[in-house]
Amino acid sequence: MFRHIINKLRTNTRSTGLRSTCLLAPALCGVSFASWSACESREPSYYGSYGGDRFGGGIGERVGVDEGRKQPIAGTGVSRIAVLSDTHENLARWASADNWKAATQIHKAAYFTRTENLVQEEVLQRVREHYTSAVGYVSKAPIQAALFRLEDADLLKDKFALSQVTELPRVVRGVFDEKTEPCIVDFANKRLGGAWLSYGMVQEEKLFIERFDYGALCARSLVEMDDPTSAPLASPFSMHPNEAWVLRGGVRFAEIGWYGRTPKDALQKFKLVDPREDQETCPTIIAIDAIKADFETYDKAHIEMMIRKAYIGFVAASSDPDLGKERSIATGSWGCGAFYNNECVMFVVQTLAANMANVQLTYHVLGDGKRLAPAFAFLEDVLLTKVSVSEAIDKLAELCSSDLNWKTKFRPRL
Repeated sequence: MFRHIINKLRTNTRSTGLRSTCLLAPALCGVSFASWSACESREPSYYGSYGGDRFGGGIGERVGVDEGRKQPIAGTGVSRIAVLSDTHENLARWASADNWKAATQIHKAAYFTRTENLVQEEVLQRVREHYTSAVGYVSKAPIQAALFRLEDADLLKDKFALSQVTELPRVVRGVFDEKTEPCIVDFANKRLGGAWLSYGMVQEEKLFIERFDYGALCARSLVEMDDPTSAPLASPFSMHPNEAWVLRGGVRFAEIGWYGRTPKDALQKFKLVDPREDQETCPTIIAIDAIKADFETYDKAHIEMMIRKAYIGFVAASSDPDLGKERSIATGSWGCGAFYNNECVMFVVQTLAANMANVQLTYHVLGDGKRLAPAFAFLEDVLLTKVSVSEAIDKLAELCSSDLNWKTKFRPRL
């Protein structure tokens, strides 16, 4: 009976566009009226769109990360938490048909339960076969995934107050050129790889299928961890709102010839490639997940959270004493598709974070009609008036609250 009530309330909540974090009345939830009121107040949350899932909107309890060798990055407030590393040869030996099937089943049962695309799964099997039998390929570098976290929030506040915008991004048309750009941003899911094992083929999924070592590293973790269908557990390759990942060493094994939903004829639209051709050109990858907007108007807290996320990734790739040497970073319209973010807001957010981290951005646009002129005008004013990043955030929050052109793309269902 109680399960029926929950399901009925969930159905009503979806149909009326109410927040999923407020599914049940206080009496049913066993929470206080104060907690219920806080829920209704819509206090900003990085993962507000997922608040009603079995993971409480976040990633759940992450397992498999040993924090015993944590290393601060001086003067940034960011620490390298752990480096998870292996060889291509070990990963390729692991990626048998049976192991891959087991990882896919866990992925679909625990995390990406909404749908499936069996054609995409078949594409992955074809790439996996090529990956495990690549003749003549001997990797020159380990496959590394490094987790970074902001641990000194006060230092970040100081950077907000003391940093200024002195440089604007270089804007180019077209997708990343992964053979010439040394560092690119992965518009990531909070679980690295997103839905690459099952459905969907946007930037991150393409990345983890084409650069199959990264997909194998994440897939293996699903099989090795405790069962995440029995408890809300997350694999090591997940991130919290104050974290980012840097990936290195993953060469390309395939080229995917479409973007978005995997088509029925996908088996004719991808190409297997020789990984040796990419050994000297594979880029460093910054994995950062954007807010998925379940609100129409950004407020100051949303803006600060997104700048923090981008800043962590930029600092990690540029300033870590062992892994960070990338001062030029290629990015684009981060989180502006299915996550409903505004192109101008995300351009400004990343520019502010880049100036705080002292990196240069090359910003890719796709010629889709989303003009950045208002964002350039805003940033030019910030640059010429020499205001601090903190003051720029206040100006941006005010603009977002008053100008329809600076709203998110989220629209509540009526």
